[in-house]
Amino acid sequence: MTKAVVPRREASEPSTGAALRALHVLEQLAGMEQPAGLPAIAARTQLSKSKAYRALRALQEAGFVDHLGHGGYRLGTRSAALASLIGSRPAVVHAARPVLIQLANLASAGAALHLRSGNHRVLVLGVVSAKAPTEAAAPRVPVGERAPLTSGCGGTAILAHLGPAEADAVIRARQRGEPRPSRSFLARIRADGYAVSFSANHPGLNGIAAPLLDPIDAFPLGSIAIAARDAQLPEQALRQLSGPLIAACARLAPRLAKVLGPNSSARRATLDVTIQDAHRGGVSPKRTTRV
Repeated sequence: MTKAVVPRREASEPSTGAALRALHVLEQLAGMEQPAGLPAIAARTQLSKSKAYRALRALQEAGFVDHLGHGGYRLGTRSAALASLIGSRPAVVHAARPVLIQLANLASAGAALHLRSGNHRVLVLGVVSAKAPTEAAAPRVPVGERAPLTSGCGGTAILAHLGPAEADAVIRARQRGEPRPSRSFLARIRADGYAVSFSANHPGLNGIAAPLLDPIDAFPLGSIAIAARDAQLPEQALRQLSGPLIAACARLAPRLAKVLGPNSSARRATLDVTIQDAHRGGVSPKRTTRV
């Protein structure tokens, strides 16, 4: 009897593993005109609609894909951060690096650039000062880390400068267990020009952040944070950094606003816009970030 020949799997055929299937969907979506609808994505990936949907939901929950309702799907927060890490730096990240280095050296700590993406902020660039006493003083935080705008100084510095209706919507959309900043708390951040946090997203890590405001309409595009272990940067030391930090944000914000443009919907998902700029001039990325 002749043994049946089992055809080899084509290289382009998606794996049956859920993780590789999601990666396959992400890869194909990146090459499509966005936003893309579920039927188009399923056809492009050669998956059933149910399998494509499950993969997209997993990617959405992890922040790699944004769902725009009837508009379809597009690359989201962490995809952009990953692109900035392994590809050429977006222009805004390239512009931010010397600003972060200056602030990190001033504090002998870590400094990070956070950009807004919907109800979250995402770390897109971080540096650590060579003057930092030890790695323990400026722990490693990965590029692409996302956290809600309601938690930590990098997020609340952005949240406090949103319009009241938009800020309320972000707070209502928070997940169970996430902080609920009060209006008086956010008003204090606006009055001070900066936010501070203590062990908000990372135990034992203190931070101070100021918003990156569009110079035309004061819309918060992101924030810059300085952070270190609580023993190195107690509250008084944090607040003494507010002046240089606010000044640095004022210098960088116009360049950021120029890259993003005036489109308000684009500014709601800053990171997605930076993908379009990812192949412009930049600097070689570091494999890990400490902040």
